Amino acid sequence: MAIEPISTTDLRAEVELPRVRPVTMADLDSIHALIEMASRATTVLPRGREELCECLRDFIVAEQEQGRIIGCAALSVFGPALAEVRSLVVDPTFQGRGAGARMIDELIREAGRLGIRRLFALTDNVPFFECLGFKPTDKATLPQKVWTECIRCPKYLDCQEEAVDLDLGSP
Repeated sequence: MAIEPISTTDLRAEVELPRVRPVTMADLDSIHALIEMASRATTVLPRGREELCECLRDFIVAEQEQGRIIGCAALSVFGPALAEVRSLVVDPTFQGRGAGARMIDELIREAGRLGIRRLFALTDNVPFFECLGFKPTDKATLPQKVWTECIRCPKYLDCQEEAVDLDLGSP
């Protein structure tokens, strides 16, 4: 029985980590599609194209070598002490390959560069964030978020997300 050799091209594609980079306007449709898909299956809130345009500079994307966008995430700054990881989405066919962790790592670096002292997320996947150093926290410790945005959310009274945060130390 002959054993077929493994193609190094196939092997490289399996272990290749996605590239994480800032967004461009050309990424808008891909980001919108990822968020729409995730909003149907998870607690990620849908966002319209207009809303995405207004905060496009907050986003980063993960892409394959061929340039296909496979993930997105945003850093939303509430003030000098607090920022949020928002709209973290990875295409389901690419989950578990490091794209989410790489995007979070990039957002942590950006928050640190800005002098942010605390980074948080509202999530339905606490274990993922815990693996990256975040700790569960009470939403009551996030009044900036709860009273400016959560209160307007259609899921406010039935929110299934839990809060996690990461202490980035003093600037």
